[in-house]
Amino acid sequence: MRTDQIVSTNAAEEQELLRRIKLDKQSFLVLYNQHFTKIYNYVFYRTFNQADAEELTSQTFLSALENIERFEYRNIPLAVWLYKIAANVVADYYRRKGDTVEWEEAENGQVNALSPETVCLHNSEKEQLFQLLQTLPQMQQQALILRYRQELSYQEISEVMEKTEGSIKQLLHRGLKNLRERMAGHE
Repeated sequence: MRTDQIVSTNAAEEQELLRRIKLDKQSFLVLYNQHFTKIYNYVFYRTFNQADAEELTSQTFLSALENIERFEYRNIPLAVWLYKIAANVVADYYRRKGDTVEWEEAENGQVNALSPETVCLHNSEKEQLFQLLQTLPQMQQQALILRYRQELSYQEISEVMEKTEGSIKQLLHRGLKNLRERMAGHE
């Protein structure tokens, strides 16, 4: 199957899902189930707090449900629309709260087969990376999370952040450069 056929199939499937949701709100559960984990992870990596991430993810999907009637499909994936809502919810959260972010490790309950020393080192490195990520400007943080954690394309990130693809590439370049400099300074 060619790439353009895959895109049109996905677009057709999304348009059909959107039509079903507008006819029967219970169909929204399909959208919710498809995208909950990605949206939650995105919000978590913007807040670094499990409870806040849960609350803001709920607000994101509630807002999506309340506004789905006005959504018009224009070949932009529904996931991008959800990320955009999540970005706005997180921005509102920070406006209300202020610009402080606390990082809290979420317990996932998975048993790890690695040695305790390896796990400790990995967790320490991950915590350091999260702490350094928090020191970056908000726009660089958001772009890095969308690109490298959520694996969105430049076009999708530009839709979410309402910036040109060139601006997104610049944000990513500067964000990675700043992160590298901060990491080198902490060694």
